[in-house]
Amino acid sequence: MEKKSKIAVLGATGMLGGAISRQLEKKGYTNIQRVSRSSGVDLTDKIQTEKYFKDENPEYVFMVAGRVGGILANNTYQADFLYENALMILNVLNSMKSYSGNSKLLYTGSTCIYPKENPQPINENRFMQGPLEETNKGYAVAKGMGIIAAQLYRNQYGLKTIEAMPTNLYGMGDNYDLNNSHFIAAMIKKFINNKEKGEKLVFWGSGKPRREALFADDCADACIYLMENYDGEQFINIGTGYDHSIKEYIEITKNVFDYKGEIEWDKSKPDGMYEKRTDISLLKSIMPDYSPRSFEDGLKEVLEKEFNYKF
Repeated sequence: MEKKSKIAVLGATGMLGGAISRQLEKKGYTNIQRVSRSSGVDLTDKIQTEKYFKDENPEYVFMVAGRVGGILANNTYQADFLYENALMILNVLNSMKSYSGNSKLLYTGSTCIYPKENPQPINENRFMQGPLEETNKGYAVAKGMGIIAAQLYRNQYGLKTIEAMPTNLYGMGDNYDLNNSHFIAAMIKKFINNKEKGEKLVFWGSGKPRREALFADDCADACIYLMENYDGEQFINIGTGYDHSIKEYIEITKNVFDYKGEIEWDKSKPDGMYEKRTDISLLKSIMPDYSPRSFEDGLKEVLEKEFNYKF
């Protein structure tokens, strides 16, 4: 990519889209188009998507738009998550094929599309090798279809597509609505509500499942590096290479907040997938300097920049 290349970030108002936009600016890119519903392009609308690619013909496209949510939202709106996420990537690919055939696309899937049961860590070869976790099947099927769709459009129409598979993300611009958020954002919001309103700290499940949590700006750096340096056919995991149990995340957060009180567990609620740690050896072979920050460091940055906490 040249510093003046026309770069489209689809889903620029989302957490990862915002992080990619920030990191592109830091790296000196000057022609960044932040594309979202609020900018007048609804990617679920075929006509709007086609018009964008016909009019703008961007050189590079980060396709990170999507309908996302935590375990409650994913499980409640399975059909909606399937429909909207599938429409978005199909509209983008078909519009590129018709109007913007020289664009290079990076599409982000999600590690939730890996089977429910996996050897740990999970490498890229586990894709479509077993049953999915039931609580997010609609989202997972749509994102998995997006990975395959990008590959098929590359093979049949010669589109320049690469695909990345980020793990669980947190960071600036996350969704802190307790009914729709992912675990890390929900945990942060609950600790803030406890500190500011005295609300009890109650978490779902047993606390035993293990999760990766990658700071969105670190994921953005990897996405930009892949766009700049990678043209391979294999999609690539973007993770941390390490994980913590839910209880361990809560212990780290307790220490950051200096919380001394009790934690309650609602064991009537589901745990979700027990363990999901990505193998990032392929990414490291392409990007040797990749070194994501610790959860404690990322958490403090979120609290400082999103909630004006001082440490």
